[in-house]
Amino acid sequence: MQKISVILLVVWICASCSAELEKTSSEEFRQIITGEAQGTTWRIVYYDLQERDFTLQVDSILKRIDASVSTYFEGSTIDAWNKSDSGTTIDPLFLDLLMKSWDAYVLTEGAFDPTVKPLVSFWGFGPERLTHPEKVDPKTIDSLLQLVNFDTLTLRRNERAVDLAAFDYTGKKSAGYFLHKPMPQMQLDFNAIGQGWSVDKVVEFLKANELKVFFVEIGGELVAGYPKPGRELWRFGIDKPSDGNYERDLQAVIKLRNKGLATSGNYRKFYEKDGIRFSHTIDPKTGYPVQHQLLSATVVSESAGKADALATAFMVMGADSSIQFVEGRKYLGSYIYLISDDQNGGFTTYQSRQLAGMLEEE
Repeated sequence: MQKISVILLVVWICASCSAELEKTSSEEFRQIITGEAQGTTWRIVYYDLQERDFTLQVDSILKRIDASVSTYFEGSTIDAWNKSDSGTTIDPLFLDLLMKSWDAYVLTEGAFDPTVKPLVSFWGFGPERLTHPEKVDPKTIDSLLQLVNFDTLTLRRNERAVDLAAFDYTGKKSAGYFLHKPMPQMQLDFNAIGQGWSVDKVVEFLKANELKVFFVEIGGELVAGYPKPGRELWRFGIDKPSDGNYERDLQAVIKLRNKGLATSGNYRKFYEKDGIRFSHTIDPKTGYPVQHQLLSATVVSESAGKADALATAFMVMGADSSIQFVEGRKYLGSYIYLISDDQNGGFTTYQSRQLAGMLEEE
């Protein structure tokens, strides 16, 4: 960062000699662009000596993503796949997100599973916005659970079929793969990783344009790059997980450098029936909404996509299992901040020790 600051200082000193450029402080080179995509908003802040406006390019990236993997976009590739009997040919963006999802599925031992969509829809939390069930027959849940199995999907090309576990994916753009499903009713939903992964795609674009000092946020999932000029870290708030927290009171503030962050919670999307709260987080192994005290899981990781998928998985696992998962896999370089209901009207929190100095509780 010291090298970057020196380069910026040299450029600014030279620029002061020009009659055409009068800017002398780093803040004058700050760019802020915003927009809407994926049913939410996005915001990017970056420092650029060329003062480029990347709004159109970012919009184009996000539109291509919507056309590929958005279940809310009728006519998207994933929409066609979900409606098909045996599968469809998928594009490179779809393939990349599929394999990122597979990595998360394997890592979390199935707590993250994008084939859970039929159950999400049954409980009334899918893009179809179905009504919540009045009665739940265990036989119906058992039937839907037969459709939840990421392991059964296969990729086919040139008359050759390969399981996802055996697919040697390098991350390079690959086209022409047919994603086969064994049952017509099987469906995919990448919403639990999609926004974080979309942030990573935008970050790839910014880095390709030689930007290092930035943050990118889509619907709350984000990546922060190098610190701002002056070495000030990027600061982001973590919401207090309270019902009706429409003013978005903060539980904590976290400072980031070259990391992705995502938060998943059960305190906004839920319904209550007969005194029982049903959250939008569906356990892929039981078929039912989770029932535990964990209200919010914030994950700091190497990318927003990985953080997004892990935050979702931790909301399935619950606090104790999530802590054991992270503490037993320090090689992941992923840290957590968990907020749970103490059943007395207050909260209990847990944070990875690596977050000391990065996180300030309000």
